[in-house]
Amino acid sequence: MPLVLVAIAAFAQTPPSTPEKPPAPASPKAPPEVEAALRARVTQFYQFEVEGKFYQALQLVADDTKDYFVSVNKSTTVSFQIASIQFSDDFTKAEVLVMVHRIVPLEGFMGHPLFMRDPGHWKLEKGEWCYYTNPRSGLDATPFKRILRPGTALPAAMPPGAPRVLPPAQDHLPNGLALTVDKPSVRLKSSGPSSDKVAISNPSPWPMALSLTDPNIAGLTVTLDRLALKPNEKAILSIQSSGGVQIPNAPITIAVRVQQTNQVIPIQVSFAN
Repeated sequence: MPLVLVAIAAFAQTPPSTPEKPPAPASPKAPPEVEAALRARVTQFYQFEVEGKFYQALQLVADDTKDYFVSVNKSTTVSFQIASIQFSDDFTKAEVLVMVHRIVPLEGFMGHPLFMRDPGHWKLEKGEWCYYTNPRSGLDATPFKRILRPGTALPAAMPPGAPRVLPPAQDHLPNGLALTVDKPSVRLKSSGPSSDKVAISNPSPWPMALSLTDPNIAGLTVTLDRLALKPNEKAILSIQSSGGVQIPNAPITIAVRVQQTNQVIPIQVSFAN
């Protein structure tokens, strides 16, 4: 169950801007001393996690989050690095994205740390930066475990054929983290059975976990031969048409998501005239 919840939390993304809604303004530039103080507290917090000193880490948690922090299970983090900071509320709050190597109970990776994104919320409390969670959100995350609050329903499955809004693919991942494909699209026959395959490669030095968004179109079968990719391994995405697919007006998009980096790999499927 914890792994399912990790995936759900990783999927929560800010929707892309539309023409009717301009992009959000960039985070204001904080005074150097303010950013330095925040970085020091975040670094100390995650270093306590690495050392397993959770009581000391509790001292850096906001008062309204302490009980929640104590109640969650703690995972093992090997290393971390602050990736970005977004300030708000006149530099009294911030969202901090940390890239971590964390050991999770994922089949095939037992004992091997996975590289993942760890977004967190920080605020000034009694003059010090403190980690906190949003009590109004059903899905909460701490750097130690992502959990679903009791009584919160899981997202309902979408019915077959329903439109799906995919988050934007991340084109600016750190060097060597982006997974690659041997081709971005396939073309199947409009009548009669046909199939094609796409190879997804992991050039990074870290293991990666994949998830697949099936378009749920009758007559079209989409499968991944593996959901866990070690460094320099490949996963094969197989796309098969039974010949009875109702040809859509636009290409079908299949999305493969990398859970650690939230990279989305879109594969387009079209049919010959």
